[in-house]
Amino acid sequence: MAWKLDKNGVTPQVPLNATEQTHLNEFMNSVREGNSPSVAAQQWDSNYKKLQGNQYQIRLSQGCRATFTVNDTTQVVTMLQVGGHT
Repeated sequence: MAWKLDKNGVTPQVPLNATEQTHLNEFMNSVREGNSPSVAAQQWDSNYKKLQGNQYQIRLSQGCRATFTVNDTTQVVTMLQVGGHT
């Protein structure tokens, strides 16, 4: 089974610069291509880390993050928040 992405209508909390948008697009496209989120986050120094429960976070830049849940059973990545630093 390939991984899937659910953006769930999430839009950035703050405008993303070109690099941040590129990193976000690379991550989301990689998941859409069937890669696991941990593999998708290896394209740059994303600091992929587990937060709590099934929530994870990647760094888009020094001050911008993307937060998402990972369901290993259904292989779905659900975006929760983009932008800001939590």
